[in-house]
Amino acid sequence: MSSNNFTETHLTRFHEICGSNNVVTKSELMSAHLTDWRKRYTGNAIAILFPENTSQIVAIIKYCQQQKIAITPQGGNTSTCGAATPLANHTAPQIIINLARMNKVIEVDRVNSSITIEAGCTLEMVQEVAASHNLYFPLTLASQGTCQIGGNLATNAGGTQVLKYGMMRDLTLGLEVVLPNGSIIQNNHKLRKNNTYLDLKQIFIGSEGMLGIITRATLKLFPLPVNYLTLMLPVEKLVTALTLLEKLKHHYLNNVSAFEIIKDDSQKLYNQQFPDEKLPFTANWLLLAELEINADFNLDNFISLLESIGIKPDDVLIASNDKQRRALWLIREHIPLTEKTYGYAVKHDISLPLGKIEEFLTTNMPKLRKIEADGYFSIFGHLGDGNLHYNFGKKGASLAETEALEERVSKIVYQDVINFGGSIAAEHGIGIAKKEWFKKYTPVENLQLLQALKNQLDPLNLFNPGKIL
Repeated sequence: MSSNNFTETHLTRFHEICGSNNVVTKSELMSAHLTDWRKRYTGNAIAILFPENTSQIVAIIKYCQQQKIAITPQGGNTSTCGAATPLANHTAPQIIINLARMNKVIEVDRVNSSITIEAGCTLEMVQEVAASHNLYFPLTLASQGTCQIGGNLATNAGGTQVLKYGMMRDLTLGLEVVLPNGSIIQNNHKLRKNNTYLDLKQIFIGSEGMLGIITRATLKLFPLPVNYLTLMLPVEKLVTALTLLEKLKHHYLNNVSAFEIIKDDSQKLYNQQFPDEKLPFTANWLLLAELEINADFNLDNFISLLESIGIKPDDVLIASNDKQRRALWLIREHIPLTEKTYGYAVKHDISLPLGKIEEFLTTNMPKLRKIEADGYFSIFGHLGDGNLHYNFGKKGASLAETEALEERVSKIVYQDVINFGGSIAAEHGIGIAKKEWFKKYTPVENLQLLQALKNQLDPLNLFNPGKIL
């Protein structure tokens, strides 16, 4: 039987399982799903399937096991490292299972402060449903209108609120997962304490779809914040920002929800990109911090705390209403867009111990400038949890020129990150983009354990092949 006949046989079976409206094969409808968010990787697939329930996913997986068809799980396709993109030259036929039509809210439990949802719900939808019950789901991402909860779980998403609430694995109570053999792991409970066995959900959170497909989740909800104190201020030395962070955590306990920084190079790019909305300050570092506060918050005491570490009140911009708060956050959200001023950049999503960040920068930045004298930096991120978006590019470089620069730049960056006790993937994951770097800098014993787990659950390597390992 020819390959075309095989494909038609497969498609017939997928139509039987999912229904004709849930199987996409036209190239013009598939193209957006075959290319990653940053348009660096394009793969191929015989079809994109949009199952409507877990039973359909089980049937699809069992058929793919029989026919040795590779599966790429996909949510909103917002991965920045190609984790949701099928391979370009895979030997086996491939399909995408997109969970967009599994978007039901199963339950909001106000007493338990939890929400149970299908994995195809967008992050924004979960936020809005929680808010309608006077509750709060704190994960906040620029792509929240598009990204899906299944993808957030598969990549252990972080965002701007990690300092107070943690990453996605910290926000998860339970999961339902379909394994590569089609069996279902029912671990979708609402318990905050459960020591009856290993916490199986943690195997799948951050696994990028290579061990199973997450179909349902129960997530933690929190009381809606009463009010916010949002401020922006310039600091010349990183140690000043870190001292402020330490003071805020000491005096306000866990009320500090965000602590963001923007380096001077990124500030210059912002002012060039948005000349009518220039930054209120420029300095070596620009700091954006936010506290969740209530009625008994004393602003005078807060100002005194700033003054105690040499920060002048006149140098601090405090949002006086929600409109000003949103304007300050919009600056932070626009920072990643400013790199377009100069073209493409080599991007790094790294994390470091807080006390090592300044030493890393003073060590690494001169090395990169030696590679490209006309290079520019775009450095910003979540200082509160040690996560920097550390990007370097050549002014006016094309995508091809930037890709040619990437290996030399990343080798220097990642080696210093490891030397200073950091991670080469803070919140974006590994996917295709960092696969070889991950293998280079991960201890062999760790890789062997991960490979053993992969071999046990997916011996045919049909689930998201070519990612991580």
